[in-house]
Amino acid sequence: MAFSSLQSCPSCGVAISDVSAHTRSTECPHCANWLYLSNNGWTTGGLFEHALDAPSMLRLGRSGVFSDRRFVVAGRLRIAYASGFWDEWWLEFDDGTHHWLEEDDGRYRLHKNREMDTSGADLSGARVGSNINMGGDRWFVTEKINAQVAGTEGSLPVAVTPGEQVLCIDVIGGGKKLSIEASGNDVTISQSLVVSGADLRWD
Repeated sequence: MAFSSLQSCPSCGVAISDVSAHTRSTECPHCANWLYLSNNGWTTGGLFEHALDAPSMLRLGRSGVFSDRRFVVAGRLRIAYASGFWDEWWLEFDDGTHHWLEEDDGRYRLHKNREMDTSGADLSGARVGSNINMGGDRWFVTEKINAQVAGTEGSLPVAVTPGEQVLCIDVIGGGKKLSIEASGNDVTISQSLVVSGADLRWD
């Protein structure tokens, strides 16, 4: 699940190691600067706020089992919008797979990424109750939220910055429900599975 980056933090010089091969940004364990990984190694983005504490059974480094697969909680994003916030936890599994686990007021959804062509989709112009074309199909928009990254911690598969704007859209079509998150030129599409706290068995 992990590899040695053989690189040092550009802010304090401490070696950054044992991060996942999927990691694109992480917090330096020594100076707490947020770091981004590129072909040239780590670069620093400075000190960012952590995702704010809130009661949760999840926390960084906690391990457990879901559907007979072991995982560890590697990172967290907090997404804030006008009516509140939700957390997205990055889970890395021992079998090499990885998923986001969305936590919102004690409800959980495990997201599996879907590859889909969004080049013909007008995401910014999408309206609730209308259709958008995506992946050669028409999708009905059920929710659209303008949000922002309120905090980060741990290691993440994306290079995000607290304060970054995120467009969140839920769509349905063909009996499927998809979630779309767009930030800048990056678009992530996922299909979610509702899970209960009892489905997550903790060490």
